[in-house]
Amino acid sequence: MTNSFLYFGYGCALNPTLVEFRVNQPVEIICSGEIKDYTLKFNRKNPDGTARANLSPVTDDFTLGLVYKISKSKFEQLGQTEPEYSLSEFDVFTENGTVTAYAFICHHCEDEIVPDKKEVNRIAEYAKLLGFPESYIDKILSALPEKTI
Repeated sequence: MTNSFLYFGYGCALNPTLVEFRVNQPVEIICSGEIKDYTLKFNRKNPDGTARANLSPVTDDFTLGLVYKISKSKFEQLGQTEPEYSLSEFDVFTENGTVTAYAFICHHCEDEIVPDKKEVNRIAEYAKLLGFPESYIDKILSALPEKTI
């Protein structure tokens, strides 16, 4: 794995096509996994005022996502696709054990901002396609003022 790195995609990065677009090459999905003690929260402000998905530290919570294997030569390019986020290392718990993977996190957060309904619904759809638990899908949808799909 010296010529590659592991990337944990959550939120809109549950869509492998988006990740491939960002690095301009095919990526390999290794497995699904979870980052413990971080919750999926919509608290990173977009230029249009809506909120984007982010990892937010919360004890006894978790975020589900996909572990991708990406060419090491694409690390910097991937990092540039999410302004104001940084790629940080996390322990990701999978059914095959714990791996270290990079995930985007933003520390410039704002509460009281509402995400775009289409974006939240799209993330929930990806989670459904991946077979994530209904309780996790409800957690995603709870970011909306009213639950709509």
